[in-house]
Amino acid sequence: MKNTTIPLIGVLILALAGCAGSFSKVSDTMNQTPEWYEARKAEIGGDGYPDLMDVPVIQEGQEPGQSLPLSMQRVDELLARFASSPRAAPADMTPAQIEAIAQAVRVEFASSTPASEHLTEEDAEAIRQSFNVPRVTKGMKTQW
Repeated sequence: MKNTTIPLIGVLILALAGCAGSFSKVSDTMNQTPEWYEARKAEIGGDGYPDLMDVPVIQEGQEPGQSLPLSMQRVDELLARFASSPRAAPADMTPAQIEAIAQAVRVEFASSTPASEHLTEEDAEAIRQSFNVPRVTKGMKTQW
């Protein structure tokens, strides 16, 4: 019994010392919280929000829809200002006239564009054949 009591007391003392060190580390960590922690803690707790009993009551004469006539007057004023603006005037030309101008511009650009120098099909086939080397395209495939 004496042989096991002394080691058990030693283990108990070491465990208590370890727990005391852990508790001090936890308390130090709790004291070193970031600056946003308190605000977040209050938000999660629901602090700072109005209670349902504090919801404002609508006063007479301020019911929804009372301000709509004033809004419509404002809309009418803005529409009148828009209509009087020179940028609001309708287009002077008809779609056919606009298309005629576009066609004239296309013709003008087409006459100034030089002829293309693209390869013909025969030229492209000749280039392909110049890369068709038998030792590369046929011989190497069979060896692999």
